[in-house]
Amino acid sequence: MASSSLGTTESTVLEDHDSADATASDRGSFDRILVAIDGDTDDDVGAAGVSLAARHGARVDALSVVQMNASVDHWDMRVERREASAEAALDAVGDVATETDISVAKRLRYGDPAKEIELYASHNDVDLIVVGKPTRTGLRRYLSPTSVTERVHRSASVPVLTVPTAD
Repeated sequence: MASSSLGTTESTVLEDHDSADATASDRGSFDRILVAIDGDTDDDVGAAGVSLAARHGARVDALSVVQMNASVDHWDMRVERREASAEAALDAVGDVATETDISVAKRLRYGDPAKEIELYASHNDVDLIVVGKPTRTGLRRYLSPTSVTERVHRSASVPVLTVPTAD
């Protein structure tokens, strides 16, 4: 079946999904999807995660990590702005899900985003991680050659779906 097209494979999955006897593992479906977002994440990332969850009957965990590093190790205005931005991003995913019957668990954590995403996924039986693929050009690309998305992709023990963000 390696030569079958994506459309043919997808039809098979949908037929199995409609079958009352098929289990989640038989369908190749996802039961729990982690949508990793921050204040700069495009709305398409949350929409993609919720759409997949609706298609597979999965539940969504929306996770936003407030980046904490050596230069920001105490509560100040910068951390408070990051926290407000993260909470707004979580609410945006919840707003997308209100149009469906998908439940969204909103989670806010502090630390290194890539590490926290990987830890959350491994400790919470996540089947798929959905993250945005940032556009990194100029000085940002030079100062940070590896994005959070790339680090998550390398370290995650489950599939990672990257959603291109709008320029």
